[in-house]
Amino acid sequence: MAAEDGARVFENSVSFQRPWGEVSSAFFDRYPNPNAGHVMTVDTIDQYVLDGKLYTTRLIQKASKLDRVASFLHLPTKPMFVTETSVVDPREEQMWAKQENINHTKFGKCVERLWYRKENLRETILERRATITAKIGALKDFAFNRFGDRVQGSDNGMRCVLGIIEGCNRKA
Repeated sequence: MAAEDGARVFENSVSFQRPWGEVSSAFFDRYPNPNAGHVMTVDTIDQYVLDGKLYTTRLIQKASKLDRVASFLHLPTKPMFVTETSVVDPREEQMWAKQENINHTKFGKCVERLWYRKENLRETILERRATITAKIGALKDFAFNRFGDRVQGSDNGMRCVLGIIEGCNRKA
C-alpha cells in the first residue's frame, strides 16, 4: 500500500491466543527471544502512571546486517537506535506503542505503530501499521520488503515469550 507522501505503508493484524493481560506484560519482556538476535540492549528511559495508564519510553539498540558488512570490510559501524513509546490502559484492556529509528535517518525512517486490544477472554489482537520513508526509491522498497519479511519473526518471538511455541528457548 502506498501512502500519499510517497512512503510505503505495511499493515497487518495478528491474533494471540492469550488473555490481554498476559500479552501486554509479555510486550515488555519480549527480549531476548530466538527471533531477536539483533537486539543488543533495551533501556527504560521514562515510566510513569497518569490517569490509570502506564506510560513508558524505552531505547532499543539494534545491530544491522550493514554493521556486519562494514565490520567485515573493517569500516566503522554504528548500531541503530529505536525509541519505543507505549501507553497501557488496563481499564480498557488496550495498549498502544510506537517505535521509530532515531539514527540512520538520512537513509530512511521506519515508524511502526502497534495496537493491542482484548478480543475476548482468551484472545488478544495486534494491529500493526508501519510507515517507511527513504530518499531513494530502491532503498524504500528494500526496507519495506525487509520489514514485511521480519514481521513473522517478530510475532513468533512474541509467541515464544508467551509460551505458545513449544520448546522455545528464550536465550537467543
